Amino acid sequence: MAVFGVFLFFAYPIWLIIFPRRTPCLYCRLTRYRYYGGQNETESVLCNHKNLFNLISLNLAVILLMTIVSMGLVFAESKILFNMGFPPTPKTVSFVIPDKNKYRLEEIFPMDIDVSNIKTPINAIQSDLSFEPSKMQVVEVTTDDSLATIFIQKEINNEAGYVRLSGGLPNPGYTEDHGHFGTVYFQGKSPGLATVEFLPSSMVLANDGRGTNIIKDLAKISYLILPDKISPQEEELQKSLYVSKKVLGERSTMGTQLLLYSENNPQVLGAVDKNVSPITKMMNWLAHQLEEVDAWTVNFWYQIFRYL
Repeated sequence: MAVFGVFLFFAYPIWLIIFPRRTPCLYCRLTRYRYYGGQNETESVLCNHKNLFNLISLNLAVILLMTIVSMGLVFAESKILFNMGFPPTPKTVSFVIPDKNKYRLEEIFPMDIDVSNIKTPINAIQSDLSFEPSKMQVVEVTTDDSLATIFIQKEINNEAGYVRLSGGLPNPGYTEDHGHFGTVYFQGKSPGLATVEFLPSSMVLANDGRGTNIIKDLAKISYLILPDKISPQEEELQKSLYVSKKVLGERSTMGTQLLLYSENNPQVLGAVDKNVSPITKMMNWLAHQLEEVDAWTVNFWYQIFRYL
């Protein structure tokens, strides 16, 4: 009726004049008075109203009112369905797999966290990585040249072989096809093949108003840790190159980044755990109310046209 009501508004007067006996009085139906046609044309047209003008005016007012109600229902229900995930935002984003490589014992090497094939603007990323703690350890995670401007969590657990970096940026989000999120610096501990992979808890959230996770697939890579150990000179060079410049100190991008975590306590500051958010409760209540109005509106149009 949100679409058909516009047509009915213009067609009803013409239909009433041409087929007076077969045209229901919508106003009478709305006021719970059913009229099925009289014995003559005059009785059928007037339908207990004083004249044809009043009859048409009252019915057009009913059509306009119900059309506006129908349009409002369609709009409100579309918003609720959108927030519930219909239609779903397509999953297109992938974490880029770095080139495989080999490194020596105690050598520090970077692994970039990049995202590609971004078709929908994104505003939040959570990268969860697992690695083999017997083969390697994480020295630090940096956010130089990151697409994100706000970081809410950085967690490193070398005992469990786990690292997390979470952050994002405000509306309208990140709109480029490819972007850099952060860099993890590993250090080889023992020789062998060390695997690093993104966990299923990783997320790339679309800036679509409902935070849809649009990760298509997760990356996995294996590094070969050679038994050769780096020399003392190379170790000192690493400390001055990686640790002092890239690991312990950020570059100029830090001036535009907001950190919402503590280096001593990497958990999110001010986070509150709630089973059901107030917004979810409100959306559920609103959906129930719209369902009631929707059922009443559909039943009204059914009662009007059932005798045609």
